[in-house]
Amino acid sequence: MILDDGRWRGAVTQRPIPEADAEIHALPVELCHRLAQLWWSQAATEGRVAKSFAVVAEALGRRSENHELKALAERAVDDEHRHVELCLLMARRYAEAGPRRHALAPPLELPFSHPSLPEARTPELRDALFVIGQCVFNETLASAYLSASYEAATHPMARAALRELLSDEVDHARIGWASLGQLPPTLREELAAWIHPLAVANLREWRKLTLLDAKVCSDSAESIVLARHGFLGKSRIEEALFEGMRDLIAPGLALVGLRTAPLNRWLDSGAPT
Repeated sequence: MILDDGRWRGAVTQRPIPEADAEIHALPVELCHRLAQLWWSQAATEGRVAKSFAVVAEALGRRSENHELKALAERAVDDEHRHVELCLLMARRYAEAGPRRHALAPPLELPFSHPSLPEARTPELRDALFVIGQCVFNETLASAYLSASYEAATHPMARAALRELLSDEVDHARIGWASLGQLPPTLREELAAWIHPLAVANLREWRKLTLLDAKVCSDSAESIVLARHGFLGKSRIEEALFEGMRDLIAPGLALVGLRTAPLNRWLDSGAPT
């Protein structure tokens, strides 16, 4: 259920998330607070993505053949509000662990604006770019990031939360891939010139995320604990994002007939942003 202020209320997950156990309660206070802060930051990010999917749903709704995809995008808005609640639940679990509990503020409402894309020749192209940028690129990269986090996480509570997030993000990416298959050939041809800029813009935004600036860049004891609880070091996150672009997005775009030579050359050069 969406409340008047836009927040979502209902079952936070499809499956129950395990409670904080003795291991979490025994973590150093600084680590508990750090994990709480990371999940709290993730909640703010998920709230902004909900607004992006509202734009995607509107864009899909302007083409009659996208009726089913529009419904999936509207459901994705609800999913992202649910992700906010899930991330806040996780943040509270860590914030309230141990003897030195601390209160959490409501998640920040991050600034949001979708690209105006004045260079897009037609409204139809602009709508297609909204959908592809958010779903094909952003949600596929989110899936790659969460998949790597899930593989590294070994604590049951973190794995359960990451599994919930990952299963939704994979579905959200599919909206974009399915929309590509429904585009008229002429519109698909127009998209070719935009593939490389979309890739650069999306990867640049991922690299700028505060969440990715976590101090977990080495094999320190802290980094091992944070990875066990779902937060990877910056270098491993970078690897996951690059692999997602190289192994999922680029081949997928080529499979639907889009020209990807500039994208592949950029990847071969290390994907500078």
